[in-house]
Amino acid sequence: MTGACGTARLALAESLLADLVAFPSLSGQPNRPIVDYIAAFLRAHNVPVEWDAHDDGARFNLFASIGPKTDGGILLSGHLDVVPANPAGWSRDPFVLQAENGRLYGRGAVDMKGFLAIVLAMVPAFVAAADDLAIPLHMAFTFDEEVGSFGAAQMPALLNRLGVKPAIAIIGEPTGMTPFVGHKGGLELITEVRGNAGHASDPRGKVNALYYAARLIGHIEKTAADLAMRPVADTPFDPPYSTISVGQFTGGEARNIIADHARFLWEIRPLPEDDPYQILAGITAFVDDHLLPEMQAIDPAATINTVVDSWCPGMQARPGSAAAALIARLWTNVPPQVVSFGTDGGHFQNAGMETVVFGPGGMSEMHQPDEFIERAALADGLQFLAALLTYMTAPDQT
Repeated sequence: MTGACGTARLALAESLLADLVAFPSLSGQPNRPIVDYIAAFLRAHNVPVEWDAHDDGARFNLFASIGPKTDGGILLSGHLDVVPANPAGWSRDPFVLQAENGRLYGRGAVDMKGFLAIVLAMVPAFVAAADDLAIPLHMAFTFDEEVGSFGAAQMPALLNRLGVKPAIAIIGEPTGMTPFVGHKGGLELITEVRGNAGHASDPRGKVNALYYAARLIGHIEKTAADLAMRPVADTPFDPPYSTISVGQFTGGEARNIIADHARFLWEIRPLPEDDPYQILAGITAFVDDHLLPEMQAIDPAATINTVVDSWCPGMQARPGSAAAALIARLWTNVPPQVVSFGTDGGHFQNAGMETVVFGPGGMSEMHQPDEFIERAALADGLQFLAALLTYMTAPDQT
């Protein structure tokens, strides 16, 4: 990106990024301030906005379009939330953007407020060219991607209400400007086991919740091992099978008290073609057929309850899709890959859009103390968006 126009856009992007980083928009927290800021910026450039509230009325998606009111077009999507930033691990204030040696430091700088900043910095150019756009540009800003893609999960319903049908979605996660066209899904689960307490010296007539939780975790481990024994030969994913992991376990009161409660957090990360609910059903059958009858024979009030905390669908790998072809046409011929982490992309792909994960900044800087994005990465992102603007004015000629 060269010339006065490119320099001005980069300066605007950096200024916008500083403002965005200053909002500590942690996942699960009200996000009205950052949404108000983006909405005001868009309205200042005569871009109408649509608010999409979560049921709690405290978290919001934001959606906007520029150009003709026709089907098709390109959707640029980024999430507004960031992971926590423990000040003890940072050498600087995580919510004040600081520049040093070509790097811009701040929580969310790379994941993924850098992408949001370059999209907003290009808004004046897209607005100026609105009458010349052959296809529309759409922008989707989502909440709570980091904890389960909750905002993206409700975005398709908003698009349906608005009658908007984008053809391609670009999810601007920090991929180093390399295209990724697939990822596994993520079914996040919470299991609670309830037994009954008593003195450890006499366990008769008692249901030790820790024992039954441990047996259930053992069955989950066996299920995970069974999945690993059936790898999919032609999948691009590594490992080449759906995985299960138990990540946190709590329960009980003291060594000499029979535990009346246990709780553990776990997840299923399925290949896009696998059904995680079918995997879950097999585990639930073990609970219903074996564990609960034993527990309730001792105490009819004993229970095991599993709830779905969140579901992030996988993205089927489609290296020959229109989304992948667009990136190849405008930026790089590097073969598309699959990514190891989940994104909002599965929701947009399931809604009928060809989807690619593609954006500025490195994955190695995500979720780290002293998170940063290179100023050169912002410049690359702006250069791509400028090429996208040219393409959208004459998609058959570029």
